Amino acid sequence: MTNLVFRVTNGQLTLSWPADHIGWHLQVQTNGLNSTSAWVNLPGAESTNLVSVPVNATNRSAFYRMAYP
Repeated sequence: MTNLVFRVTNGQLTLSWPADHIGWHLQVQTNGLNSTSAWVNLPGAESTNLVSVPVNATNRSAFYRMAYP
């Protein structure tokens, strides 16, 4: 387990995590935390420890987590 660090700037959400977690999956879902089957991997996040995604105002919430492959 590790912590995600986040920053929102100019409509972009930037997430980062320790370099020793490169290779882990960054996952996202928008269905609430009780929906355990809705997590999807963000493509390409396994090869880095810094990801920026646009903030989507139509989603009321988005949840992110790291998962060991």
